[in-house]
Amino acid sequence: MAPSLRCHPTTMAAACFLLLTLLLAPAPADAARALTPRGAGAGAATKAAQQGGNATATAADAYLAPHNQARAAVGVPPLSWSGDLATAAGKIVAQQQRQGGCAFADMGASQYGANQGWASYRASPGEVVASWVAQGRYYAHANNTCAAGRQCGTYTQVVWRRTAEVGCAQATCATGATLTICLYNPHGNVQGQSPY
Repeated sequence: MAPSLRCHPTTMAAACFLLLTLLLAPAPADAARALTPRGAGAGAATKAAQQGGNATATAADAYLAPHNQARAAVGVPPLSWSGDLATAAGKIVAQQQRQGGCAFADMGASQYGANQGWASYRASPGEVVASWVAQGRYYAHANNTCAAGRQCGTYTQVVWRRTAEVGCAQATCATGATLTICLYNPHGNVQGQSPY
């Protein structure tokens, strides 16, 4: 079975699915980038926010760097890492790992914005954030729309101008799949508003 990566902008009504399949033939210019698995195997929940010392800074950087690169590309200020949001995200992914088989969490009642990503393998934080940012190719800032039949919500949350901080965590499921959740404060994807 080919590795796959799904994303979900939980501050929007519709979910998005990115199926990234490994192909030997070159992909068309508008196709999603194929990802290769980083190693399978079962594992326990890995909560970036709850690791100590340099591991916390390294984990935060792994999430922050691709977020802030995407934000710089559209001229919005960088995000700061929030230990509180990372701890909250860690609790959610751990609960989903235990109770939901690493399914997406229902974040509809959350006060925070949230992006979720699921990969059939141990995806790195950078790979997951890159999949969210890749939705930007379908977003038209001039009229604040997304291409027909496409989703842009995870991208617009990443680059939402008013969002100031982020905290993220991952869980590795018994199947070797990875669930990633990033929480954003203040939330983005406000209906009728442009992200930047």
